[in-house]
Amino acid sequence: MLWGKGTAMCRKIFSFVLFFVLLMLLCTGCIGKPASGGGASAPSPEPSSSEELTPEVQSAYRQYLEPLLENGALMNSWTGTPQGIESGDLYGTAKDLEIVDALLEEDGLTLTAEVYGVVLRNPETGEETITNGDWVVENTIAVQTPYDSPHFPYIPLGAAAVKMQDPALTSGPAYLSCVWEPYENPGRRYLEAKTAELSDRLAASGKPDLSGYDRRLVDHVYKVIASQRLIGGPEDITLWDLENLCTRLTINYEVAEDFTDQRLVDPPVLDAGLLRLMPNLRSFTTYYPLADYGVFEGMDRLEYLGLCIDGETTLDLSTLRVGKAETLSIDGFRQDVAIDLSGCDVNTLHINSWVAAVTGFRGCESVKNLEFNNTRSDTRIISAETFPNAEHIRMAFFSDTPRVRDFSRLASFGEDVEIDLTLTYQAANNKTVESLAGVRLDHLTLDPKDGQWPLDEPDPALVEKVKARQVEWLEPYS
Repeated sequence: MLWGKGTAMCRKIFSFVLFFVLLMLLCTGCIGKPASGGGASAPSPEPSSSEELTPEVQSAYRQYLEPLLENGALMNSWTGTPQGIESGDLYGTAKDLEIVDALLEEDGLTLTAEVYGVVLRNPETGEETITNGDWVVENTIAVQTPYDSPHFPYIPLGAAAVKMQDPALTSGPAYLSCVWEPYENPGRRYLEAKTAELSDRLAASGKPDLSGYDRRLVDHVYKVIASQRLIGGPEDITLWDLENLCTRLTINYEVAEDFTDQRLVDPPVLDAGLLRLMPNLRSFTTYYPLADYGVFEGMDRLEYLGLCIDGETTLDLSTLRVGKAETLSIDGFRQDVAIDLSGCDVNTLHINSWVAAVTGFRGCESVKNLEFNNTRSDTRIISAETFPNAEHIRMAFFSDTPRVRDFSRLASFGEDVEIDLTLTYQAANNKTVESLAGVRLDHLTLDPKDGQWPLDEPDPALVEKVKARQVEWLEPYS
């Protein structure tokens, strides 16, 4: 029994040694060569290999092509000297790239990249225009990739194969040639592929009755969806579209069809009830007042909620409800406003107005970062009682009159709260600085000469008494 096991072991060792000898003979060329005097061997193919495109490899190779991306040479075919786009209107059309193949050959390196940019498409006629993004075409929609795409909002325009000398053997990439292959109708090509990908989900989703919603918002939402998939019209909007493709909305004059110069003073009120069907909204900005600000109460993925109401209409935020928002910005208001965040979960609150005041705060327990700029507010409303969980307070005030602001209530915040204050032009006056007695600041920035008639203030002796970790005096621009 033991002898049988030993024999088997010897056979295994002999087999391994024989395999190793054969392998060495093969590597040294002793096997596979024709016998002396025999016919010539077949020519060996030119050595080449496609490299595995790990994120690190892609990042390294991307650097070789970025100069060609910036000057437009990726969107041209050429040999020798790189040539950019001839049309001045299309300069800067190439916005992004992705390395899709890297072929290392004996005489150089060939990188193939998909090039991304902006395509404007007329959904009625199907006509497409490639643009650098700085100009628009009437009745068109910018086709775009999803919000969370690494190339958002750009779509593929074509593929470019760039050959260069092996950068490892030279001081840098020495370009030899580029072959540019544009995609035919890149907008429709992208939308068709995306629609096919979503077909099952769209077929399984119901179509809501949108007849009771503000038509201006319905039409705008249709355009947002049409920028991401093929859709016949507003009547083909599905619940899946509203929940997944409507993630970024901006309500401006293009949405309000009845916009006129007069509307700057009295902007139209928008019924935003349709937003309740978009629980995954990530970013929303409106330049028009809403009939109801409670439409955000079911949303918990908002990264930015901007209320930029620049008009004479009174801004009534009494209905404001926000499920959760990283940043809530209330900007441009011309009428005094009270801000009640009861029922709102907001991490960063940004406030700015040049002509109106915040008369009071309520329900701000969720706010960790407060950015409070300008306004005619009584600044004593900013205190630890109002913002009990604040971690960082940034304030900046510019005045062309020596309006006094009282910052004494900032002393109520503990030392763990970082407070930065900037006073510009006549906002940097003696009485305002005096109110900082006993207030601990992390940064105090003074820019008293940023205006035509600066005051001879603040008195440096007063500033010396401020308990600021860092004080910075800015000099006027020359």
